[in-house]
Amino acid sequence: MEELTPRQAEILSAVTKRYIATGTPVGSKYLCRVGGFDMSPSTMRSELARLETLGFLGHPHTSAGRVPTDRGYRFFVDNAAGDAAGRRPVQGPVPGELEGEIGYAIQEAAELLAGATGLLAMVSSPEQGDKAIKHIEVLQLQPDLVTVVVITAAGGVTRKLFVFDEPLDPGLVKWAHGYLNDAACGLDQGSRLLRIRLAEADLIAGERAFIGAISPALLETDDIAGRRLVMEGAPRLLSRLEEDSDFSARELIEMLDRQDVLLRMLRSALAEYRVYLRIGSEFTATAMRGCSLVAANYGLAHRNMGTVGVLGPTRMDYPAVIGNVEQTARCLSRFIEEIY
Repeated sequence: MEELTPRQAEILSAVTKRYIATGTPVGSKYLCRVGGFDMSPSTMRSELARLETLGFLGHPHTSAGRVPTDRGYRFFVDNAAGDAAGRRPVQGPVPGELEGEIGYAIQEAAELLAGATGLLAMVSSPEQGDKAIKHIEVLQLQPDLVTVVVITAAGGVTRKLFVFDEPLDPGLVKWAHGYLNDAACGLDQGSRLLRIRLAEADLIAGERAFIGAISPALLETDDIAGRRLVMEGAPRLLSRLEEDSDFSARELIEMLDRQDVLLRMLRSALAEYRVYLRIGSEFTATAMRGCSLVAANYGLAHRNMGTVGVLGPTRMDYPAVIGNVEQTARCLSRFIEEIY
């Protein structure tokens, strides 16, 4: 790859920033008069033509101006937008803002990220791995209120509250704690074998009724905490794509409906310890060729557990999106650390 001169790099950065901000092709007159470049229009045209020849700029046939190509965006992101000094103030979640169950925290993070960027936000749930139950807590918070916490061997945590019509005997709650740890530990949460063991247990009526009432904490794993991928902001993404190009939304909509495809794309970022970017033609799927993906991982210091991503048009405000994605990932990591 031929290296750009410092002046060419500055011109490419100026064109990219201007086009991202306005969506209008950038001409030599603007760059010379407003862009701060001390050169003649003819010299500027020569440099723009050179950048076009090298594949960093395109030249719409209806305009005298230039627009960045996918290669031009990649150069801009790698050399300007990725620098911490060039980041914009973030508007996503702040440390301590996310709370509640892990599933609800992920939902809230996706909503805040979509609102901050105006694009499609995606957050994958932590990889659960081993679902074998490691420990169960049954705690009486009030006379008629019990919480059940289930911790799996992979570190997954689910927590459910149960409200009863009458005050409970504290001795029954204490018994249930010991009984469930003896009966359920080592079995997979939500498994058929666990259902059979609980159903066949030799219990008196009161014990059976109480275990039956709180058993959803062990048997139900398909609620919001079990979602594999949370997405927010799809209508805004499609609107932006339609504004920027002659875009057919059907193929992309079909892809967004297939979570397995999106999860494979996000999982490819799990091995990364920096921001993960894919721009336009860097995608293998043709439906994504007009898009860019910015993603970052969250989890524990020794293990990435999930991914935060924003999908938008190639003409996106990369510094702002990168900052918001990284901030959201940091907040989820802090939330995960507090749980585990």
